[in-house]
Amino acid sequence: MNRHIILIGMMGTGKSTIGGYLGKKTHQKVTDTDQRVEQTLGVEIPHIFCSQGENYFRDWETRILKEVLQESPHIITTGGGVVLRSENVDWMRKKGWIVALDASVEELCRRLQGDESRPLLQGDLKERITRLKRERRASYDFADLKLDTTGETPEETGERILKVWRSQTSVGL
Repeated sequence: MNRHIILIGMMGTGKSTIGGYLGKKTHQKVTDTDQRVEQTLGVEIPHIFCSQGENYFRDWETRILKEVLQESPHIITTGGGVVLRSENVDWMRKKGWIVALDASVEELCRRLQGDESRPLLQGDLKERITRLKRERRASYDFADLKLDTTGETPEETGERILKVWRSQTSVGL
């Protein structure tokens, strides 16, 4: 693998789960940028949002993304808002092959129902997801591959990603 495989998309689209599947299938390291932020700061993301604010979190998210992109190529899963900063998009485009995952509002609501760990989803879940999808609609358009994960297992989506990856590279993962 000569470039990172980077998974982007809304929360609940399956980035972390599919990233883990890809890591197992390819025997590659997997880095979740949200987990790396939490490990670095020693606190969970909801606490960061509550105590320091979203901008503080986004600063750390950018810092961690840049660090991870300097490592040898592997699988990287990102938080849904990583695309909100153009510098992050520029770095990802230079260093990786980017897969944008999506799912229907109904599917995202089903997957995220009862998840209290996501600060941007506090309040009416369907309304928040609908608004975030509308606001970020074009934010994932720069991806090399766009896939809808609605109704698919992580394994099915992972296999679709690997099929396209293999067809576009000379690397036999």
